[in-house]
Amino acid sequence: MKTTLSNILKRAALHSSIAVIAISLSFTSCKKDEDENNNNNNNDPSSSIQFGDGTLVAVRSETVQSTPFGDVTITLGTGIAAFSNSSNYSSLADAGNVSLNSESLQKQSNNSYVFTPGVANPTGIDFSGGINWSVAGNSASGVPAFTHTVSHGFPNAGNITSGDEVSKGAGFTITISNISNADSVYFLINDKLKSFAGNVTTASFSAADLSGLSKGQGIITVAPWKFSTAQYGGKNFYFVTETVKQKSVTIVD
Repeated sequence: MKTTLSNILKRAALHSSIAVIAISLSFTSCKKDEDENNNNNNNDPSSSIQFGDGTLVAVRSETVQSTPFGDVTITLGTGIAAFSNSSNYSSLADAGNVSLNSESLQKQSNNSYVFTPGVANPTGIDFSGGINWSVAGNSASGVPAFTHTVSHGFPNAGNITSGDEVSKGAGFTITISNISNADSVYFLINDKLKSFAGNVTTASFSAADLSGLSKGQGIITVAPWKFSTAQYGGKNFYFVTETVKQKSVTIVD
């Protein structure tokens, strides 16, 4: 396994995409230093993060979505958490109730935890008052109870400046105007991911990188993230903030 944190953060970015697609459908119904060719750059801090007893990710996303009323920026707050039974996340532990800023995350069948914005709360978790985690814990699975306030805040990210048509045959370069306060940054075209150090603002995808994509609507994503660690009950936990910037695109041959 390359890096468990990488998998969790990729899921966080993809989860934001799914939530944005759901909300955009509601708009429509109303009438509506880097090595470009490596998928995982050695300067990416996530390459050294392989173990730990839990990872808790707060995600703030902004997506520019085309609607019948013109381009709309959709802002969402969400969260994902996973607790390991085996120090390498090959199996996940039940941690009891998990909440982020008093919003409960739903436990999935594999014991991961996800918050999904709904009709009653379409913009998701409000981070204006900070980032506060609460874990009830589970003595049977060895997860301690704890509360934790994340102090390092979210990474800063500017606007995605790439075009809105991705050519599979010609390749595509994602660019963003600026990134700061980040340890690492992920660039995605749908689920095709490249990772770099936190000061990189450009990522190129070759035709070979994009060969598996389907034509049609897609999403490009830039997701800088920052992490800190803390110990509770003698176990190590990673606390991550991830800013997700997304733009809808059309994928063509």
